[in-house]
Amino acid sequence: MTQVKSVKLKGCLYAFLAGALWGVTSPAAQYLFERKNIVSEWLVPFRLISAGLLLLIYAGIRGQDITSIWKEKKDACRLVLFGILGMMGMQFTFFSAVQEMDAGTATIFQYLNPAMLILFFAVVHKIMPGRKEILAVMAAVSGIAIVATHGNFSTLSISPKGFVLGMLVAVTTCFYGVLPAPLVKRYSAEAVSAWGMIAGGLVLMAVTRPWRIPVVIDLQVAAAFFMIITVGTILPFCFYLSSVKYTGSVYAGLFSSVEPVAATVVAAVCLGTRFMKMDILGFALVLSTLFILAIPEKVR
Repeated sequence: MTQVKSVKLKGCLYAFLAGALWGVTSPAAQYLFERKNIVSEWLVPFRLISAGLLLLIYAGIRGQDITSIWKEKKDACRLVLFGILGMMGMQFTFFSAVQEMDAGTATIFQYLNPAMLILFFAVVHKIMPGRKEILAVMAAVSGIAIVATHGNFSTLSISPKGFVLGMLVAVTTCFYGVLPAPLVKRYSAEAVSAWGMIAGGLVLMAVTRPWRIPVVIDLQVAAAFFMIITVGTILPFCFYLSSVKYTGSVYAGLFSSVEPVAATVVAAVCLGTRFMKMDILGFALVLSTLFILAIPEKVR
């Protein structure tokens, strides 16, 4: 029993570390946007391709089959769709939201995706939500309304563009979570994520042509970019997979939800980003949806 508890505690710690490291990504990007005049059209395609290649190398070193996914036409098509709508869609809208708003606020929009999925299944598939699902949706909507207005519902505290980008982050995060589900049952998660990053990055690169965007790459830019690629992508991905192995997806998801808290704290301490008390309340309401949905049915 003691050994089981130790393993579960280890998994929870890995999930916490994954969320904390993911939380570093958005403040690093915010630093590049605010102080180095970098734009998301330059950052995202290079980030996707660089991280994808590193993750692919990592999977290969571990002896995983990294090419078989392309041998099945149906799986290859789903992988490309995941790369474009899920991986590229989420990454580009997320970093664009960071550029328009701030790291903490952009990150919290990601956590609207459970409420989005509940509403989607209710409207499209006529699957009516239960009491805890309704409560989760109400908490998410209330939380994001507070973040968007600071509690003054007659005005927006974020720009209309920022709000639209935030909602797009929530939608594309749903694609990111749903589209690869059949693939990771047949292939390694590392290979699926790596090829998704590369596919999405190549498409976005063809659209934005980042090599034409003037960028001054100095030591600070290189360090921040390296942090986004490794500390904000590869390391947390490995920690999260280990957490799922030791504790399961529910606990991994709950403990990794420290991500927006980490993003908010780092942005406030390192970049001087100010958050109001109402923002913190809004963040807490949105994050509470994860805990509400994790309540076992018999506890309701």
